[in-house]
Amino acid sequence: MAEMTELLRSAGAGDRQAAGHLFELVYTDLKRMAHSRLHRSSGLDDLDTTSLVHESFMRLTERGRLQAGDRPAFFGYVGRVMRSVVIDHVRSQHSVKRGGDEVLVTLTTGVEGDILDDERLLAVNAALDTLERLSPDFHQLVDMRYFAGLSVREIAQLRGVSARTVEREWEKARAFLHKLMQEA
Repeated sequence: MAEMTELLRSAGAGDRQAAGHLFELVYTDLKRMAHSRLHRSSGLDDLDTTSLVHESFMRLTERGRLQAGDRPAFFGYVGRVMRSVVIDHVRSQHSVKRGGDEVLVTLTTGVEGDILDDERLLAVNAALDTLERLSPDFHQLVDMRYFAGLSVREIAQLRGVSARTVEREWEKARAFLHKLMQEA
């Protein structure tokens, strides 16, 4: 864990070699997270785990600045980036349906226990944008759970709290998100 924190700091300062080592260190976790989301998605059959992981990591480091200083922040940030990659893909697919240029991005995600269609995924994205302004902590939890695919136990470990605390926060965050989606 100390190695990861040091790599995050170095990669955040623009060290490309540290970013490469970080990618090697977390690659298996990122693949597992992406894979757990892919099999629950609808309409994103042209996306694969490897492409989601690689595109997400490229976005994480694209400007030479990794925006996460510790392990919990990193995995929250990974969830946010995976979400943006999926939303970009869905928007691209909708653009193609309306005659726009076809751009293939091979990525996906899903909601635990639910299958998302494109419209619902876009609605979730809009609600998450509002949630980020209203409750950044809930937003990070949703990103970690919903898009990064981390379990309650993994999030509890990353945040240094009990699993029960994460479960309570998760229920509140889901209810808040559901309310925001109903209002939209």
